[in-house]
Order: sequence, then C-alpha cells, then structure tokens
Amino acid sequence: MIKSLAYIFFLFLLSTSAALSAESKAKYDFKADGIYVDEITTAELEEMYQIYGYKDYIYMRDWIYPPIFLKKLPSDFREIKDPQKRNKLFLQITGPLALKLKEELLEQRLQILLLEDQFKTKHNLSPEQEKFLEEQAQKYDIFTRLKGERRYSYILKELLLRVNAVSPSLLMGVAAIESNWGTNRPANEGNSLYRELLWYSDEPGLIPEDETEDKSYKYKIFPSLLDSMRSYAHKINTGVNYHQVRFLRQEIEYRDKPVFGRTLAHAMIFDSNLPNFAGLLDYTITFYELTNFDESSLGDIDWLLKKTSPHQ
Repeated sequence: MIKSLAYIFFLFLLSTSAALSAESKAKYDFKADGIYVDEITTAELEEMYQIYGYKDYIYMRDWIYPPIFLKKLPSDFREIKDPQKRNKLFLQITGPLALKLKEELLEQRLQILLLEDQFKTKHNLSPEQEKFLEEQAQKYDIFTRLKGERRYSYILKELLLRVNAVSPSLLMGVAAIESNWGTNRPANEGNSLYRELLWYSDEPGLIPEDETEDKSYKYKIFPSLLDSMRSYAHKINTGVNYHQVRFLRQEIEYRDKPVFGRTLAHAMIFDSNLPNFAGLLDYTITFYELTNFDESSLGDIDWLLKKTSPHQ
C-alpha cells in the first residue's frame, strides 16, 4: 500500500511540474528500496530532487539521503556549462549509489560473520555452507591448499578482510576524478565511472578514440552506474594493488573507529597513473566535504512518501 501511494503521489507531482513536459521520456521504477531512474534530463532530475528535498548533497536532515538511483547520467549532462552546478549534481547522483553499495556489502559481510560465529562454535559446516564458502572464495580470489577445518578457517578469515564496505566518499571521489566529473565518453556511453579496461577481450567495449595503434584494450561497458561502482568496489576488495587499503580498513575497524575515505585515500597510491593520485583524491574528498556520506544512510520508499506528504 505504501509503495502504491508513493507511486501515485509522485506521478501527481511529476504531472504538475513545469520542468517535466508531456514529451518527457523519463522512466521510473518504484521498488521497496527506492526509485530507479532511466532516461532523464538534467532539468527533470533537478525537479525530482526538489520534490524530495535533495537540494544539496552536503547536508541532509538526520543524515538520511533519498534512495534515487540513476541507471545512467542525464542525457544532457555534458551540456551543463557551470562546473559548480555540474559537480554538485554529479555528487548528488553518485552519493545514493555509493550508500546503496555500502548497504549491499555490509549485508554480505553480516552473512560471513554469522557463518564464522557458527563455525567457531561447531567446528563444522553443512554441505550447503561449504559450497557457499567455496563460491565466495572464488569470487574474492582466495586460494589455499589447506584442507578440512583449517581450510574453512582460512577462507573465513580472508573473506572478512575482503568482504566489507568501501567508504562512499572514496567511491565518489575516485568516480569524479576518473570520469572528469561525469563528462568523459566512458561515463556517458558506457556507464563507466572508473574507466575500467578490458584487455584482449571479445566482450563488447568502447574503443578509445584517441588511440590509433594499440587495439589490445577497450573501456568496459556496464548496464548501469551502480554496476560500474560495484565492479570498482570489488576490485578494491580483491585486487593485489589494494592489499594495503584492505589492511588499513581492518586496522581502523579493529580500533572501533569509523572508516573515512580520506584516510584510505593515502593507501591508493597504485590505483591510477595520474600524478599524485592519492593527494588529488584526498583533496577532492576534503574540498567537497564527501566525508558526510561515510556515516550517512539511505531512506526507503516509506521515507520518500513522508518527504512528499503535504502534511510535512
């Protein structure tokens, strides 16, 4: 019932909005965890944010952000002339995506923690649990020749190092740098916020326009911006070059401290061939106050309905 009321009321707001014309091609998919948006213009998105009180990304009441997830950047995003307006909108778009991914990873981590707790108590696993752990070990690039109880003890230990949230501020800051604030070709044509590459692959991808000789790589294409962010977070949680990032995150949590993207930025020295990438990432997170997202959360459809209620 809540979902239906939210949907009906939202459509009413859209129909009365001057910014959203009858010719709008915007598509909205209402789900329990939020609104998934496809084919939207900058003006339509700004009007949508206005409806839900998402006027700025720096401060939200109770640090709860609207669960509005864009599948792709607005069709006219690169036409925004004002860099301040463009950067602000880019962060408003990527913020909820980063918070959504944080929730997903923490849910996966909880599953591992519960399994570890049972394993420590009973010292054995069911066949289904063993299969699950083997699948997770393969997914997170964990290899060991150990057998039996020692094997699963090792896999659980490694999974808890790798299956964890990546600070939203870090994901947002790297996305801003790598996509040139959402203006480059991979971000707009391939939903690739991080310019991830495909090497010697038959998988569809974007051929770099400025490369005439090297045909060995392409930019990876993603179904959505969230899929691109998931892929990059998985790279951080599995890649050899991010070993120091994972250990730093573990050490901070061991001290019962919040994990801020700015702290992890200094361990990202191997992430990019850009000069002083770690320093640039630190500056981006600090200047745009992205740390706010690291201790924030997402609302849901019920929260959105309350935000649009005429009695609020």
